[in-house]
Amino acid sequence: MAESKDPRKSAEKYLEEKNIRSLIRHLSTKILFVKPEDPRAFLVEELKRIHECQQQQVPVPSFFEEKDLIAMFGMFDLTGSGKITHVQLEKAMQNLGIKDFTSTSTEKVDLQMFVAIAKEELDKVALRMPPITQ
Repeated sequence: MAESKDPRKSAEKYLEEKNIRSLIRHLSTKILFVKPEDPRAFLVEELKRIHECQQQQVPVPSFFEEKDLIAMFGMFDLTGSGKITHVQLEKAMQNLGIKDFTSTSTEKVDLQMFVAIAKEELDKVALRMPPITQ
């Protein structure tokens, strides 16, 4: 008699292989961030963009642009010194949705370094879809 497959394990494997949870999280976050007038049309366009990235095997670009990162730095540079502490850097990364970031330095960070770190960390958590198989 053939061994029966556990439907839950099969579903979990499918979700993992196709990166479905990350895709849904990306779409949900993006739609709540943008709040488009026509959510369905927005989702169709975003799925097209994700598909293009998938075809090219590149990560989906973050929806945070450099201007957003600059604005966030300003929110943490309360004194206007042009630098933030490593504790503020960690809080800023959390606000960007980067949960596992820990600063490796106790040095203060300027805007240029902040933007570089944020871009690098955002790239690490960027949506990457598995290759399209024929």
